[in-house]
Amino acid sequence: MAAQSSVGHLYHGTRAELTPGDLIKPGALYVYLSPNLDEAIWDAEIAAGDRPGRVYVVEPTGPVGERTDLRRPGPPSMSLRSREPLRVTGEVTDWLLYHGTRADLKPGDLIKPGYTPNFGDRTRTHAWVYFARTLDAATWGAELAGGDAPGRIYVVEPTGPIEDDPNLTDKKFRGNPTKSYRSRDPLRVTGEVKDWKGHPPEALKAMKEGLERLKGQGAEIID
Repeated sequence: MAAQSSVGHLYHGTRAELTPGDLIKPGALYVYLSPNLDEAIWDAEIAAGDRPGRVYVVEPTGPVGERTDLRRPGPPSMSLRSREPLRVTGEVTDWLLYHGTRADLKPGDLIKPGYTPNFGDRTRTHAWVYFARTLDAATWGAELAGGDAPGRIYVVEPTGPIEDDPNLTDKKFRGNPTKSYRSRDPLRVTGEVKDWKGHPPEALKAMKEGLERLKGQGAEIID
C-alpha cells in the first residue's frame, strides 16, 4: 500500500497489531479515522504503549461523522469518528519521503548538505539534509524556506544512512510524530507533489513569529 493518500482511502493510526478483516471497535463512545494519512500517522506515534506505531487502511461498518472535540489549530489528529467498528482492509507499509524547498529541481537531481539554513545562524552551512514521511512536515519546509521562488515539495530517496531529526523528535510529543529525518548524504529527487496545500495564513504567521522568538533567544538547530 503506497503512502500517499488515495481518493476514498480512510486510515486509522494505532499501536495494535492487526490483520485484514479485524475489527477496530469503539472505545467509550467512538472509534476514530481519517482520510488524511498525516493525521493517522500522528495518532499512531502518540498512542499509548511501546509497540511500533501502525497505520491501517480501514472501512467503516456504520455512519461516520466529523469530530467536534478537536481544537484547531493544534497537532493533527484523526478527524472523523464512528460509533460502529472499523474493518481493517490493509496496512500502509510502503512510505513516500518528502523534501520541502524553493529550489527548482527535476527527477534525478541530488539535494545535498552544505547549504545555508532557513533559520538560526545563517553564516554557516548545514552538515545535514532534511526530509520527512509526512506531507505536513514537508509543507512547512517549503513555506519556511528562504527566497522568493514558489515553494516546492519533492518525493525523494536517501542515498545513505538516515536518522531521526533531533530538532523535532521528543521535543513536545513522544517519538517522532512528524516522521522527520536527516542524512549526511544527498537525497535523490524521484518526483514532485503538485497538489499540496499550504497552511492557513494565521498558522504560517504564528510559526514564523515562533521561529523569530527562538532566534532572539539564541536557540540553534542541532547539527
